Amino acid sequence: MMVLFRGWVYSNLFVAMVLASLAVSAYAVVPDLEFRWYVPLSVFLGSFVLYTFHRLYRIDTIPKEQLGERHRWVLKRADLMKVAMSVAVFLLMIILPNFQADTVVWLVPAGIVSVGYTIPILPTQHGWQRFRDIPLTKPLIISLVVTYLTLAYPLFEQFGIRAVADPIYFQLFVERFLFLMVVTIPFDMRDIVNDQDAGIQTLGTRFGFDRAKGIGVIVGVAWFASVAMQLLVLEWSLEKIISAAIILGFVALGYSTMKESWKDLQYIFVFEGLILVHSGVHTLASMIQTVP
Repeated sequence: MMVLFRGWVYSNLFVAMVLASLAVSAYAVVPDLEFRWYVPLSVFLGSFVLYTFHRLYRIDTIPKEQLGERHRWVLKRADLMKVAMSVAVFLLMIILPNFQADTVVWLVPAGIVSVGYTIPILPTQHGWQRFRDIPLTKPLIISLVVTYLTLAYPLFEQFGIRAVADPIYFQLFVERFLFLMVVTIPFDMRDIVNDQDAGIQTLGTRFGFDRAKGIGVIVGVAWFASVAMQLLVLEWSLEKIISAAIILGFVALGYSTMKESWKDLQYIFVFEGLILVHSGVHTLASMIQTVP
């Protein structure tokens, strides 16, 4: 069973599924948004391609002492992953006619940032750098891009790009961004040793495990405040209030049990799993609310 789970996670199918579920939940939290199957499917396929590209890019140059279990798994199956990535790109081309040209254009900025997270495209005084090399910004960049792809994207695909600037959706963007920050900061803590060796300044390398965890808790408080604001401003139903309480409980459980001794799979299972909880609870609450 663990062999299958490792393959599911290290092949990037798990994270692609997680992000696709987050895109599906956009149709539950945004009023009057009509579900369109090809949007979450494109998020799944695009995420799989990008994460696989990130994982494969120059993986053979990583020093052996920095290779984690996920790196060794990928190295053994690099050719197979390239084939899978090519198939995903082919499927994206098949569903492309469902989108208007403007939608594709507004996806380009997210694509550039995603590629630039791994490939040096930023000119600096010290040469070309990646976005992830900017000190202390890894969770910020990831959370912004994922919020854009899983919430702004379903919006502008259906209502046009001007909808993203509509104040009515502001609270939804803030809530999702802060939640993603909460579940992304722990991966800075997971990667402390490798980031130190690579010379990358993150919350983990700068402040250490315990203080970075404290920062995550502070962001979690801000996230809960944004949820409370939504309940007040948007007048959510009892189902929405219960949903928020369930998600908060799982977030608190994740942070209270997190330890320095955790392995990679534990971080992935708990904190990427929290995204599934967030998506599933909101989607289920919306379904219950619409039942006569």
